[in-house]
Amino acid sequence: MSLTSNPRLLVTLSGLHFTLFAIPVITLFWKDQIGMSVTDIMVLQAVFGVAIVLLEFPSGYLADRVGYRASLLVGAILAIIGWIAYARGESFAAIVVAESILGAASAFISGADRALLWVSLEAADRKDEYLRWDGRVRAAAQTSEAASAAVGGWLYALHPRLPLWMQVPAAAMALATVIALAEVPRPKSTDGSHLRRAVHVLRFSLWRHRRLPAALGLAVTLGLSSFVMVWLIQPYMQARSVPVGWFGPFWAGAHLWLAGVSLVSARVREIFGVRGALLVCWLLIPLGYAGLATSASWWGAGFYLCFMTLRGLQGPIVASVIQEDAPPEDRAAVLSLAALLFRLAFVVTGPALGALVDRAGMETALIVAGAGFSAVSLAALAVFSRAHRRARGAGG
Repeated sequence: MSLTSNPRLLVTLSGLHFTLFAIPVITLFWKDQIGMSVTDIMVLQAVFGVAIVLLEFPSGYLADRVGYRASLLVGAILAIIGWIAYARGESFAAIVVAESILGAASAFISGADRALLWVSLEAADRKDEYLRWDGRVRAAAQTSEAASAAVGGWLYALHPRLPLWMQVPAAAMALATVIALAEVPRPKSTDGSHLRRAVHVLRFSLWRHRRLPAALGLAVTLGLSSFVMVWLIQPYMQARSVPVGWFGPFWAGAHLWLAGVSLVSARVREIFGVRGALLVCWLLIPLGYAGLATSASWWGAGFYLCFMTLRGLQGPIVASVIQEDAPPEDRAAVLSLAALLFRLAFVVTGPALGALVDRAGMETALIVAGAGFSAVSLAALAVFSRAHRRARGAGG
């Protein structure tokens, strides 16, 4: 395959990677088949996060050195192994192992896919199209998740493990797509020592650059604000007596909404500018949490769309800002660093929020989370705006 095929193949890969038949009923599987509490669920996701944290930056650094396609191949193979382990898991420990393998798979894919998209467009002198292609990649992911989620509840009703087994052929097709990708020559690092270069990337991204630390911080706070609701919305709907049969269609509709928002993210940035669009993202945080916390009936779940809108807007916009400032020879490492920081933040907050749900109730947890995320995200947005305002017209 030629480099010109890479953007389309990466869209396909994103769609296959997010073919998730199990996701709309996964918390039901954990609770009813494995016997987990909400605290257990958050601990499990923290374990997933730790697996990513341990490999996120090293895998991104490795991708910059041995090739983005090679990193994606490792991730695709691990995904197949992880889903097989998941489908066969019978205990909390077995699910932890499966989540750890899937976490490693995610680490090798994260960063390498977006970096390969950027350099493929750059090599074809089409770098200005990145935001639109990134939006298409994310839209493909959400459309695919929506389509698979639409039948996930039905598959679960047939047999609780059937959605998990269906993940295996989807992962195999993702591997075939990665094999079809073309590798792009990358700039060589000038540092002879890999350790010295890795330390340089960390220092450059977290301290020395004027804009990157602020962009990374904002990516973490906005991402975390919406991500925790992915794991709380199903218990929320269950508490509101939403029939299980509606879980799949609801998940599908929410992700179709997210896909549509991702597709128009470039247009939103053109209209409002980067900081204006990100301010809209922040406003969705208190609105979403307040709406969910104060709604006593099933229709309150509609406020979940606030978080889908937030994800669809901030993801492509912040990723584009990071890519613009990342060193060409370390692009995947910087993107992986962003994912690492996000996962570290979830490791700290996720289990604590799960424990709060179990002990104080869903409504109290939503109010506390909404207030906390709103305050932290607003502070991060202020730092981001100040950093980009000061750096205007100056090098990073």
